[in-house]
Amino acid sequence: MGLKVPEPDVGAGDARRRSSATQRLQEAGALLDGLIAAIGSRGRFQTRFNLIFNLCFLVLAAMPPLNYMIAMSVPDHWCHVPGRELTNYSLDEWKALTIPRVKGESAFEHCLQYNVSWEYVDGLATPGTGNESAVVECQHGVQFDDTWYTRTVPSQERWVCGERLKVANAFAVHQVGHVVGGFMFCQLGDYLGRRPQFFLSMVLASLARSLLVATSSIYPLFLVVSILGGAPIGAVFEAPLALSMEVSDSERRGHIAMMQLVGWSTGMCIVPLVAWACRDWVPFMLITSLPSLGVVFFFRMFPESPRWLAAKGRTHQCLSVLRHIAKVNGRSVPHGAMEVLERIAAAKERHFGIAGLFSSARIIRNTVMISLCRISGFLTFYVLVLNVSNMSGNPYLNFLYQALVEVPGFVMGRYLGDWLGRRWTQAGSQWVMALANFTIVIILTFTSVSWPTTVLVVFIRFGTTIVNYIAYLQSMELYPTCIRQTGTSFGMLAAGALAAVAPYVVHLGSAYDPRLPYAVLGATLVVGGLLASFLPETLHCQLPETLRDAQVFGSDEKYWSFRPHKPPAKGPV
Repeated sequence: MGLKVPEPDVGAGDARRRSSATQRLQEAGALLDGLIAAIGSRGRFQTRFNLIFNLCFLVLAAMPPLNYMIAMSVPDHWCHVPGRELTNYSLDEWKALTIPRVKGESAFEHCLQYNVSWEYVDGLATPGTGNESAVVECQHGVQFDDTWYTRTVPSQERWVCGERLKVANAFAVHQVGHVVGGFMFCQLGDYLGRRPQFFLSMVLASLARSLLVATSSIYPLFLVVSILGGAPIGAVFEAPLALSMEVSDSERRGHIAMMQLVGWSTGMCIVPLVAWACRDWVPFMLITSLPSLGVVFFFRMFPESPRWLAAKGRTHQCLSVLRHIAKVNGRSVPHGAMEVLERIAAAKERHFGIAGLFSSARIIRNTVMISLCRISGFLTFYVLVLNVSNMSGNPYLNFLYQALVEVPGFVMGRYLGDWLGRRWTQAGSQWVMALANFTIVIILTFTSVSWPTTVLVVFIRFGTTIVNYIAYLQSMELYPTCIRQTGTSFGMLAAGALAAVAPYVVHLGSAYDPRLPYAVLGATLVVGGLLASFLPETLHCQLPETLRDAQVFGSDEKYWSFRPHKPPAKGPV
């Protein structure tokens, strides 16, 4: 089955055949759930797999996506004017003498200097030829502030002043690689399986990031390697999460996703500390990229998804994986498992990739709504990050503080998602954040006191973590096995593409009115929360196995319905 062209009504016989096919697919899903339960859906295998791949390796996998941001930092810089060594002036005194200030501010210009030559007498500099009031572009290169960085990519290659667009272009190209490449890799997971997708993604991300060190002097090649490094980022996270959810019971899905996101946050916390210790982008990039290659030594501990194998009709391989899981869990595969798998294979669906997302009105509706929810969360995240990146002080600590905010957000998202359900946690979090943004608009209208705004921005950052966590979880639970990773990556594609407007939202505040970014975010979050409230609830639900399952998933659910918390059975993760 899968994507179908509408057929004419040719009689009750066809209707009965379609109904019978749907019933067989639903029975196949139930049969596979029974096999998973029989071999253990929360045993030693799940515990070991989650600790290794959804926690420890996620710490390493989080580093390559983040080290690029720090390596591309542009330190404070100004025109180098020779001659200070012939005087008694301090650096600040020399800059005040030779560098004009930004109009209306106390900061110095980055790429301008006074058009004057200097004469030196008794350690003092006096104007010689030239016009003291005239300014020109840097005549002798640029000098960088080494307070926090001894070397970054832009400072090493001099991507400032007339070359400053190279930094912006590199970020843009990297984002293109992340969005488009991520979508391609996640479709690869639905075509070739979770296992090859994960290992190819980890190895490519590690090698591509390391190759940046050797290619920074050749800008076109640097852009190509940036694309390769950004392409597998999404797949690195989705493959182990998809496999773990497919072999675990429904009550542990939220905990599994939280473990992965805690691993991500831990990696985020480690990256700025390593950068602070190195202060040089070359060793920093290698230290935070190469360890991911260690994943190849754990290849045998990452089996292929039995659900994916069953959906593909590869019954012998599926049975082998089930036996492996059962052995690790101290159980055995039930008698007649092969017959069950053959029945499942007889009901398997064709794989249509992205076409499966448009196979019915309900799947289209869910895809559009979850994608827009992710867009509102991603846009809020990037706008806040861009604002915080302009903070003064220690850049490493500023980055660390952002990472620390995420950890309690993930924990809170996990418990709210399990107590209130995914739907109302998603909608409520977006509405609460919208209210906080509108409150900032009011505060900025009537007062110039900064601390209330700072507190609310931190609160919104906390809420954004909950929104993105729940949206990530919903994406994994809404789609059937045959298009699960394609659907998840489609949402990331949409969110990543629309998040590109974040710098322009920030520009509204700096160029026109500081209230505008918060007003835009507030309106976006109101819409996002409204759409989230119409998504089907997935808490404690059986994962849809087929496109037919997804076409009816949540169709009997009322808008004001609420699924109460059900305490999970005791057992390991």
